Parts: sequence; structure tokens; C-alpha cells
Amino acid sequence: MAHSAGKNLSALLILLVAMAAVAGRIHPAESASMQQSRIHSPCKEHPSANYKGMCLGVINDSECNSVCLDESSDNMSGSCAIFMCWCQIRCTSETVVAASAPTLA
Repeated sequence: MAHSAGKNLSALLILLVAMAAVAGRIHPAESASMQQSRIHSPCKEHPSANYKGMCLGVINDSECNSVCLDESSDNMSGSCAIFMCWCQIRCTSETVVAASAPTLA
């Protein structure tokens, strides 16, 4: 019985590692909900050019933020999303005005 449980645990662990590896390669353009949230964001975000490795929200957010701030004075923050480090660019007044302008649908 314990031997069977050990096999199940090993299989589950392998599955979780494989899922994390695949999910870390998903680009926001491939995720509809993530794409929608980025479209409606008034300020641009971009993947960090200098952050290395998988970015996990609660664990790596402060490290991602530091990397983004060091990367460019145009960046105002950084955070993890879809296992990647994303840098938020400072909003300009033009960006905020354009984002808040009504659109004709």
C-alpha cells in the first residue's frame, strides 16, 4: 500500500513540475484573460529583460520589482504574472488622458 502511494506521489510531483515548466512559457498573448487585463491597463507593461528564472507571485514579487527598477528609470514597478516578471512603465499624463477618454463602440 505504501509503495503504491509513493508512486502516486511521484507521478503527481512530475505532473506539477511539467505543468509549471509549460506554464512558464505561456506568453500573455496566448492567455485571453491576461491579454484583456493588459489592454485595459492605462500604462504599458513589458517582460523584464534582466529577470532570470520563473517568477512566482508571493515568492518573487519583491525581487522582480527590484530588477525592474534597476533595469530602467522609466519603470515604476515590477510584479510576477504567468510565471514571468513584468515591469510597469511610468504613466505619462498623455497615457492617462488617452486611457480615460471615451471610446465609440
